[in-house]
Amino acid sequence: MENQNKVRADLRQLKPFFIVAFVGIIYHLRIRPMAGDDVFFSQATSELGLWNYLIQRYETWTSRFVIEFLLVWIIKYPILWRLIDLALFISFPVLISKIFDGGKLMDWCAAAAVLLYPFHDMGTAGWITTTVNYFWPVWGMFFVGFLLKKMLVHKKINIVEGIAGVLVCVIASSHEQVAVILFVVFILYGIYLICGKSKKMPLVQDSAGSTLTDKKVIHSNNLYLAGMVLVNIITLISILFCPGNAGRNTVSIADLPIFETYGFGDKLYLGLLSIERVFIANCDAVFLTVALVLAMLVYVKTDDYKKTIISALPVLILFGQTAMRTAYPGLSGLFVMPQEITEWSWGTLSTWLPMVYLAVTVAAMLYALWIILGEQPIEYIYALLMLGCGFGAGMILGFMATIYVSGERVYITLYFILLFVTMFCIYRMEDAVEEKLKQTGGKLAVTLLALICLINIGFVTLSC
Repeated sequence: MENQNKVRADLRQLKPFFIVAFVGIIYHLRIRPMAGDDVFFSQATSELGLWNYLIQRYETWTSRFVIEFLLVWIIKYPILWRLIDLALFISFPVLISKIFDGGKLMDWCAAAAVLLYPFHDMGTAGWITTTVNYFWPVWGMFFVGFLLKKMLVHKKINIVEGIAGVLVCVIASSHEQVAVILFVVFILYGIYLICGKSKKMPLVQDSAGSTLTDKKVIHSNNLYLAGMVLVNIITLISILFCPGNAGRNTVSIADLPIFETYGFGDKLYLGLLSIERVFIANCDAVFLTVALVLAMLVYVKTDDYKKTIISALPVLILFGQTAMRTAYPGLSGLFVMPQEITEWSWGTLSTWLPMVYLAVTVAAMLYALWIILGEQPIEYIYALLMLGCGFGAGMILGFMATIYVSGERVYITLYFILLFVTMFCIYRMEDAVEEKLKQTGGKLAVTLLALICLINIGFVTLSC
């Protein structure tokens, strides 16, 4: 009887991951690959051969040498790709939850984070091409994060995990945005370790409160860490000095000649405007959820009306972009819907309103994070740096003539950084959140989140 009860308890604990697995199976049964760029890459090596093709691409088009090596091989086996992609999708929330030590609350939050992501973006350039170029590197970024968490608490990284970590880091770092983010993460990890040693304090303790100091484990883990850092740095150098960057930029400018006339301010504006358009003007479901959760966490922590209202300003702006613009068409001029523009006038109100909304939104989010994490300034700074990486990855697109070519799929790193930072805030307030979830307000919040997830799942399923 006890064994049966234990099995039931274990199955209940895995329920959020079973839901993700079920949804992932539905997605991958409906997905129809071999369209768009999938067709191009399936034939890419037919004339030049593998290595000549990869060298030509590196010299004339892209620095994603490793990703394209993987892509032109896996695209020949669509069934294998489908199985691997499904495995990554199912394991993704497990990785995220493990970074936060697991537990019922974080398991559900991790599952919700994956189910909230607009996975239909991964089909915009062909399912195989887009997932290998974007989803797989982001999964790899979190796998590296999972290993770093184990290293942080001095848990042994076995040889399979260690080798996998280095190989995954090679693939993930081949994506420019992920490479930079991982580089920043490695630096922050190093600073954290140095600060801990300088204070002559144990960095972490196990659940029983005893310091974990197995020197052999630490030495072994450091070897794998060194391997991941090394391949990340080498890949970053190959990205910076890739001759194909200039070639691709030349071709892209030929398709968008006006881009050559833009100055620094114009390109910065384009990058910021694109972020505002995707996340705020379009009332993105992930961004709405993040804004709502941060505001609710501030309320739970402070029970202060003014602080909660300030933290909820992004929610009010999103409300204006949807309900106000629809219910009161005469106010539509105040809630501008930016288009994929190439020309604008600096003297018009519609040019500046999106920047005002973006600035207010960012300021309110920073305020909310300070209220939640401010008691530990180092954690607040780390959260800001991670958000900075995410927003920077989006903003830098304004400096590329291909800004409107790639669509929303390029924002996958910003999506998951927003979700990750939000989960970190929940993790830091776990006891208070669990207590609040027992109350009517908490149950209503969970119901709303579940509804948003269901709507997104339905839309993605129909879009596959």
